[in-house]
Amino acid sequence: MARRINASIQVTCQGEQPIAFQWEGQLYVISRIIESWRECGEWWEKAPEITVYQIITDTQGLYELHHRATGEWLLYKIYD
Repeated sequence: MARRINASIQVTCQGEQPIAFQWEGQLYVISRIIESWRECGEWWEKAPEITVYQIITDTQGLYELHHRATGEWLLYKIYD
């Protein structure tokens, strides 16, 4: 089960890979990127391309981060 959050977040990257993010005043360190892929947005709405990251944090949380081609990062989902 997953909760959709869709909140803007601050992300720290090493090169192009995310290594940590801040959400609601807390720092989450990424211990592993499980998978990443690119998706085209809704082309009929001219939505930007996004890169999706499924990650595990150092506290064993499972999250989905979206990085839009515009540079914005989102915490998209939290998996239970």
